[in-house]
Parts: sequence; structure tokens; C-alpha cells
Amino acid sequence: MLSACGGDDGDGSSSTQTGVTTANPTSPPVATAPSATEPPPDATAPSGGAESTMGANDSGGEEPVRIDAAFTLRAGRLRPATVTTPAFLAVSLSVRNLDSVARTVVVRADRDYRLVAGPGRRAARQIPGQRAGTYPVLVGGRRRGALVFGGEPGP
Repeated sequence: MLSACGGDDGDGSSSTQTGVTTANPTSPPVATAPSATEPPPDATAPSGGAESTMGANDSGGEEPVRIDAAFTLRAGRLRPATVTTPAFLAVSLSVRNLDSVARTVVVRADRDYRLVAGPGRRAARQIPGQRAGTYPVLVGGRRRGALVFGGEPGP
């Protein structure tokens, strides 16, 4: 015998029944599983038609995960000579040119990524994530440093 809420059948034991749901006539029915042809009501289609491995930002959108990497250019030389970043993560590369002439910096990765930094200026460029490896950084056509994918971030 089932007892009503707060009731007791007097024998000191209580009985419960699992799996019974009482529907409230004013609440909508609860779906147990979405059908194969219909997405759940709270699902949204990805924007742009592509899946992403991105993190959410404060505005509810998404922005790519990236690592900042900075070089300083003085007398045609890069400091630090090598910057290391995890493999497959995008890099926001910046070069600060302390020289009195414009410098062209090229990162040779899956293709050449070119930055032109004016005298006393900074240039920046996003480089997509790369496979683990060492990618040369050229200044004026000569190797002056490296961007290493596949390690802990840092100089």
C-alpha cells in the first residue's frame, strides 16, 4: 500500500515507488530522448557550417584559442632567438622593431607568413597552429630565429 505525502501506514516502515511520474496539467510534457531526425529543443546549429575547437567569450560567441609570442628586433637580430609554443595552437606573433629602418620578418611554416615592421614600430600576425617542429624566422632573408611548435610556451 502506498501512503500519501507525510502519511505513515503505522508499521514503522515506509514504502516508496520508483519510476512513477505525476504530470502537472500546466507543465509541458518532458521528452525522454530526442529522435534521430530531430535535434533536441535546446540544440543550435554551428555557425558558419564548420566545427571549431574554440572557447566561448563573454558575448556568447566563440574565439580561437591562441598563444601570444613576441620577438624584439634590434640591429637586425631577434630576441629571444627562439620562442616555443604548443603544437596545433594558433600563435599571435608580434615583432617590435627597435631599429631605425623598416624590417621584413618572415616565418616559414606551412607557408611563408610575412610581417613588415616600420622603424620603432610593432607588427603582428596570426599564424595558425602547426605540427610539432622548428620553423625558421628570417629577417631580411637571413635566418635570425625560430618559432618552435610542440613544447611548453616561452622563450
